[in-house]
Amino acid sequence: MKTNSILTKLTVVAAALMLFSSCSKKEDLTPNNIMAYRNENSQSQNLDMSTISTDMVLEDRVNGVDYTISNNIQLNAKLTIKPGVTVMFKDGAGIQVNEEGSLTAIGANGNLILFTSESGKRSAWKGITVLSNNARNVISYCKIEHGGLANSFGTGNIIVGSGTNTGEVEISNNEITASGSNGILISEGSKVNGFTGNKIHTNSSFPLSMHITDAVNMTDGNQFVNNGKEFIQVTGDGSSSISKAITLKKLNESFLVSGMIVAGNKFNVAAGSHLYMDNGSEVIIDGTTGRGSFSAVGTETNAISIAAIYNGTGMWHAIRFRSSDSNLNKIEYCTISGGGANDGSHAEGMISVVNDGDGSSSIVIRNSTIINSAALGIYIQSANSEYNSDIISGNVFSNNVMGNVQIR
Repeated sequence: MKTNSILTKLTVVAAALMLFSSCSKKEDLTPNNIMAYRNENSQSQNLDMSTISTDMVLEDRVNGVDYTISNNIQLNAKLTIKPGVTVMFKDGAGIQVNEEGSLTAIGANGNLILFTSESGKRSAWKGITVLSNNARNVISYCKIEHGGLANSFGTGNIIVGSGTNTGEVEISNNEITASGSNGILISEGSKVNGFTGNKIHTNSSFPLSMHITDAVNMTDGNQFVNNGKEFIQVTGDGSSSISKAITLKKLNESFLVSGMIVAGNKFNVAAGSHLYMDNGSEVIIDGTTGRGSFSAVGTETNAISIAAIYNGTGMWHAIRFRSSDSNLNKIEYCTISGGGANDGSHAEGMISVVNDGDGSSSIVIRNSTIINSAALGIYIQSANSEYNSDIISGNVFSNNVMGNVQIR
């Protein structure tokens, strides 16, 4: 009996050991076990280089950290990363994909590629910067965390393009988290393919920040959760007129306009859209150096909201029509609120229609609610301006500090 009992116990122990040894790396590298595999780096291969100039493949080598990157690597060749690979970055390191290079990091559902930091802290590394327009650039089924350290091209876990370079990359089915800044930063003219299935969460700033002309490429199909600023941030060129058309779609996530947008082409806001205005922001519809127009036409059941990022008056400046005589200038079934900030260089209304020099303007504002302006609700410079005759009676006004409508 005693011998049989001992044999039984040995059999159980052996079975347990066999089960433990048969655990795959996929099981070891579950997203909930970050510290365990970050610390398991004794067999990690150190990529202590500043440039990759020949094609390279990173294989799933060990349980734990497969590769440690010590520098900001300039990638000038083809880098392929296989499913299940864990790449750990020392503080200040990163990957910069240059025009001659490409990055193909395609994991699998349940066997992600992990890009993480040695310290486990936000802004520990510079993220993945794509300055290459190579169709082989794919980041899919990856988890990317703890980037957001500033580099020459911006801040984020993923940065696509720069002020002087565009980039192209597919970004799909990833978890992008714990950046000390943005989840993803996209520069003007850069191209993001297949942008769907991503969960972008718990980043310190925006899940996504981009130039306003590229917002037309955004679609639903991603999750944005628990980020520091839960908007898609759109920016412009400051005081320079934007020659490309601008289209803001109706998405599950709201847009946030930051800074000054000078539209020298069509600016269209889709029915049902929610557009927020950052502190001090302004939209100028430029008919002086461009052919700018602004169309925000909702419906009775699918209205448009243009509001300050925080409740109050005077949070942002104005939608300012500057010598724009386009018949596309229409604001219908909109609620516009929280603007009217005036620093002495801006027009008097939250919606302002002014003519520079010998210019002329045209506007239709109807079936809209204009509220909480720190200045006038609507200001129109009557000389050389055309506007609908029911601009006062055809809209609802409330709490506009300097009055509802002034035409002079």
